[in-house]
Amino acid sequence: MSVSKEVKTGLLVSAALVILFVGFYFLKGANLFSNENEFYVIYPNAEGLQSSANVQVDGLNVGRISHTELVNGKGVKISIVLSKKIDVPVGTKATLAAFDLLGTKMIKIDLGKGPGTLPTGSMLEPGKENGVIDNLSGELTPTFKELKTTIASLNNALAGVNHIVDNENQKAIAEAIASIKATANNLSTLSAALATEGGEIKSILHNANSITGNLAKQNDTITRMLANFNSISRQLANSPIQKTVADLQGAATQLQGVVHKINNNEGSLGMLVNNKDMYNNLNGSLKSLSELMTDMKAHPSRYINVTIFGKKKN
Repeated sequence: MSVSKEVKTGLLVSAALVILFVGFYFLKGANLFSNENEFYVIYPNAEGLQSSANVQVDGLNVGRISHTELVNGKGVKISIVLSKKIDVPVGTKATLAAFDLLGTKMIKIDLGKGPGTLPTGSMLEPGKENGVIDNLSGELTPTFKELKTTIASLNNALAGVNHIVDNENQKAIAEAIASIKATANNLSTLSAALATEGGEIKSILHNANSITGNLAKQNDTITRMLANFNSISRQLANSPIQKTVADLQGAATQLQGVVHKINNNEGSLGMLVNNKDMYNNLNGSLKSLSELMTDMKAHPSRYINVTIFGKKKN
């Protein structure tokens, strides 16, 4: 029996299609000749998760993603196909984790502790694990914020510097620098003068040391002098200065009273001081008495009679 070319061509095309179909699903990780269990999980955002992405348990590929579906108001529903050799206990979580540094995602199955296993078609609890890029971004975000704040502060500082170095301030700065330069020159001149007068300064310091040495040697004498001053001050403090001052004040008061009486012609002394006639009379009496004494010395016989042998002499 001969087979026509059309039949041969049809069989060859069918075989090619079967091989292509099987190879395609083989490359996707599906095994068409074994039974698999299907589970579901819903993520609010499945960015980076591709169809036919790996599903791992403890780092081993145990399944694949068979289908993705957008669920309005809930997120993205993912269909996960697992080998029947994998028991899925109650409490198992499907965690969306990073697969590489480029942001590709995979699903990591974190097996629960049970008791019991989940039947095929069950909904798994979703989870999300930050990858290296996410962690790095989380750590760099505060740094970028601080860097932004620092740049803003630097801009403000540069604006202040620009304001400082305007034409008017540049002139003031130049004058200040010139003043500082003049001060430095003066200090240099003073330093040179001090270097020239170094011998005299040394002599002055030597004299100062000698004076301090002499003071140290006379320390006992100075101590005794201070003790004497302390003794004198204590004696003055204990002396009746207040009583003496009070007595002097009383005497001054009495003297003021006497002067007042003299000025008011009270008493003999007051009359003598203030009465001119009494003064003239007293002065005339003293003059007459002086003349009488002079005459008595010159002619004593006029005033004294002496009788000798019974004779009388007038």
